Amino acid sequence: MALDKVESKEWYLAAYAAQGVPTTEHLKLRTVPLSLSLDSIPHAHVALQPLFISVDPYLRTKMSGRHDGLYSPQFPLNQVITAFGVGRVLRSNDDKYAEGDVVLSALFPVAEYCVVPSAVLIRKLDPAAGIPLPEYLSCLGLTGFAAWVGIHLLGDPKPGSNVFISAAAGGVGMVAGQLAKLKGCRVIGST
Repeated sequence: MALDKVESKEWYLAAYAAQGVPTTEHLKLRTVPLSLSLDSIPHAHVALQPLFISVDPYLRTKMSGRHDGLYSPQFPLNQVITAFGVGRVLRSNDDKYAEGDVVLSALFPVAEYCVVPSAVLIRKLDPAAGIPLPEYLSCLGLTGFAAWVGIHLLGDPKPGSNVFISAAAGGVGMVAGQLAKLKGCRVIGST
């Protein structure tokens, strides 16, 4: 690999946005130097190139500065923000991961390149499986899992049942409606 040193752009939280939509006052982009040479990567870490990042509603809560306990902790100020993501391993200092592996992580830095502990990687993905990689962040990811729990475990509707989906235009609602349809239900969605 020819990349040993890169200038990586990354998004970070400069100020909390307690109300409204975060702006450039809150979210900022910076360029940082990053070494991707194998001798600079700590043991049990990997250098990654993010391919897809999932922008989910819970991220807004992590930018509010409020510690309400409903979601995971707030993003620390002046640190790169993280999200669910799919990326390619560029270099690895962990025997479980090799250069070229495609991985899924819940703590993916929102950056062009990054070095992360391999412990934050959820699993390797098989690009040859025929599943488009973004699907691991949507219907096969957090939103799909939430919809599956709601329809199959909690609701368990029977064929012919009426199923009402609130927020049907959202990620979870869209998948929940499709799962209910697959079960033979009449689906009514609200947006």
